[in-house]
Amino acid sequence: SISTLRVLGEMAKNPTKTYSKYALAKGTMLNERDVANALKKLIAIGWIEELSYGRIKAYKLNLNNEKVKATIKFLREIGYIQ
Repeated sequence: SISTLRVLGEMAKNPTKTYSKYALAKGTMLNERDVANALKKLIAIGWIEELSYGRIKAYKLNLNNEKVKATIKFLREIGYIQ
């Protein structure tokens, strides 16, 4: 979905950074529910890792996944991200 692509694109701008749902919602201009749904999909396919710091959850790209690396490269090549 477009919201999943927007979340992925936002995270791909800085692939090693960890993100909160709030930061992703702000960066993508999506509401937190749409961000949560996108994260759920991306976690299910192994593209994003969910980290827990007590009650706080953070998310980062799974850079060990070759498909994630290829997608980031593709998004850069087509100019979707810098």
